[in-house]
Amino acid sequence: MTDIDPRLEHDRVLRHDSDLEEVLELLLTEAMNPRQLWLFYLDDGDRLTGPIMPCDDYPDHPDDLMETGDLGVVSFADVLAQRILQILEAVEASQVVLVWERPGPREFAPDELRWARAMARSCADAGVRLRAQFLLHDGGVRQLAPDDHLGV
Repeated sequence: MTDIDPRLEHDRVLRHDSDLEEVLELLLTEAMNPRQLWLFYLDDGDRLTGPIMPCDDYPDHPDDLMETGDLGVVSFADVLAQRILQILEAVEASQVVLVWERPGPREFAPDELRWARAMARSCADAGVRLRAQFLLHDGGVRQLAPDDHLGV
């Protein structure tokens, strides 16, 4: 039987973004996938909960339009925010963390900034509490702060 790192305990409160970043670095040590989005869910007490979901094969541009049976024709970012809202309700979580994975340096690429900005907007419009966004790169995890993507 292996001992669990106490920083990964299920009931650990991730009150500060630095706590969240530490846990993400333990779970996702470095980028291994060409382009993937990870979704992490937190409960009202700022603890990880629900599934950890990797998603790949998303469009290059968040404003690409798609037609859905329930939302009509909307941007992919809006569809993703609505689906996140449904998952939050299903797993009884209150907030989501997005981690954009890709190999390469720690500097933010223009497409990551576009996606971060679009998801911040779409989540706000959908009533989704977007706790934080991070980039998983060759060297680990780096937070995408609003100042990084608001001016894109």
